[in-house]
Amino acid sequence: MDFSLSLDQQRLQQRCLELAADFAARSAGHDREASHPIENYDRLRAEGFLEFTIAKAWGGAGGSFLDHTIAYEALGQGCPSTALAFNMHASVVMPVLQSPEVSVAAKQRVADLVVRQQQLIGGNFSEPATTSLIGERPLSAQARPVDGGYSITGRKMFASMLQAADQVMVMTYPDGATGPFAGMLLLVPRGAAGLRV
Repeated sequence: MDFSLSLDQQRLQQRCLELAADFAARSAGHDREASHPIENYDRLRAEGFLEFTIAKAWGGAGGSFLDHTIAYEALGQGCPSTALAFNMHASVVMPVLQSPEVSVAAKQRVADLVVRQQQLIGGNFSEPATTSLIGERPLSAQARPVDGGYSITGRKMFASMLQAADQVMVMTYPDGATGPFAGMLLLVPRGAAGLRV
């Protein structure tokens, strides 16, 4: 069995190592200041890494999970926080676009946010009494329909890049649901009314 990287994967790795060298110049400062490496996120956006693992059918680059892992490992050599943000964004976006339970319209919306609008999406699933596992229930965060969307009430925990993401995907319990395993994913834009971090 051949475990060597393809020529394209080697180019990807080299490209990410070059980005990592740039990120490394600022990494210690962000650690000292406990600040988000926003300029690194912007560089990932400009270099096309937000849509990297989105299928070509949705307008993305079509990178595989192995490609993602190669990029993640190389980026992390320069700034682990930036690599984590890259990974968390993909960890939210990839499953939604691949799930048979998500409507085509919802997938198109997520793809549009990422590919055309270049938005960074974070995820927030954990709660004080549950883990981040999607099947973990019951959820205490509630979603109630209101004009133009939903009102979410609840407390979440352990979210990466929450203050820097353009959107945060939140797991909630839908108002009116009767089963303990009901759940709904909602996108909350940065700066939404009532959002506190």
